[in-house]
Amino acid sequence: MMKAKAPTTLGSVIVWSVISAAFIGPGTITTALSAGANHQLDLLWAVVFATLACIVLQEVSARLVIDTGLTLGEAIQQRLGRAASGIKWITGGSVVLGCAAYEAGNILGAISGLELMLPVSRALLTVVVVLLAGAILWSSVRSLMGWLMTGLVGLMGIAFLFLSSKTPYPVGDIVHAVGQVGVPPGAELLALGLVGTTIVPYNIFLGSGISKGQTLSLMRAGLSVSVVIGGAITGWILLAGTLLPGFDSFQLVAEVFRERVGTWGAILFGLGLFAAGFSSAITSPFAAQVVAETVFGWRNRYAVKALGLFVLATGFTFGLSGRAPIPIIVVVQALNGLLLPLLTGLLIFLVNDPRLVSRSAQPSWWYNLILLIVMMAVTRIGLTGILKSWQAVTGVVPVEWINGLVTGLVTAAVAALSIRKRLTSR
Repeated sequence: MMKAKAPTTLGSVIVWSVISAAFIGPGTITTALSAGANHQLDLLWAVVFATLACIVLQEVSARLVIDTGLTLGEAIQQRLGRAASGIKWITGGSVVLGCAAYEAGNILGAISGLELMLPVSRALLTVVVVLLAGAILWSSVRSLMGWLMTGLVGLMGIAFLFLSSKTPYPVGDIVHAVGQVGVPPGAELLALGLVGTTIVPYNIFLGSGISKGQTLSLMRAGLSVSVVIGGAITGWILLAGTLLPGFDSFQLVAEVFRERVGTWGAILFGLGLFAAGFSSAITSPFAAQVVAETVFGWRNRYAVKALGLFVLATGFTFGLSGRAPIPIIVVVQALNGLLLPLLTGLLIFLVNDPRLVSRSAQPSWWYNLILLIVMMAVTRIGLTGILKSWQAVTGVVPVEWINGLVTGLVTAAVAALSIRKRLTSR
């Protein structure tokens, strides 16, 4: 009888590559290129902060699952009782709705990358991309998903590393810029966007779903390596953006790279854009499937597969029409503005609960401090998204100081509840 292969660090990195593939999508490319084109190296620190914050939140989510043996939904149910059902449907429903609303952008991003390289009609490319993504989702082979995401992340890495190497800035200036924390006038939304496109709510569910069966040490190694690579690619995209006079469209970006770098510059940009869009077009429906299993508790595998295909079909429909579902996106932005702080607060609350998590797995005081700093950042991002949605619907410009006040109150409340749980357990 053959012995099962022991888990390895490389295997863990491949598993966790789904996370980095998920957060580097067309939206991340747009935001990072815009940051580099409009503000050069001034927002590079935000990429580093977002990468570290992503590791922290994913680590806590995975730690909770590995230590308790429960899914995130089961942990919420066990500790929150009657309130758990409503919270699970609000969080899970918002993630699934967000996956469906943004799937069109993922598919269009993949198609835009292919169009820069192939003289083929958009309709045909859309059908091919969706059929390939659907076949991968229906197969439900997790190892195939991991290797595919690893390959796509590697493709993005090669493409944007080459483009970033053409930046006029020396290495010393780049390293110096990482430590220069500050937001230039008019760059507030871009800075928040760089953080918000890296720490996305559905990644937290993805991370909790793929962490079962791993050890803490392997999880931390695989997660850290994968997310750091993803953060590096985002940084390379920003550096590539410093070559641009501005960001108007992917086609114009390709033209600038062709002029500044050569034909290979445009081709590599097309490859990187395709890899980002196609990987997100798969991971977004996959995240909806994970939510169905780990939050809603679905056990029928065909129903789970059908949900993923529904998300893909939604993106396909809007992709063919060429129209973005603007009203739905506005609603989803508002929901996700609430969702990320809610999820972060829940994670801090649950992982500090001694009745749920063993004392050895509970975070130290300094780690809790880092979590609260991340909580402040995501609350600020979330409220900004809500206020933007409010302004888009009503035309009324919100009062900015309300954002800071609510952020402080929410963070203080989460800290007080978590400290109380730790102290009352002694």
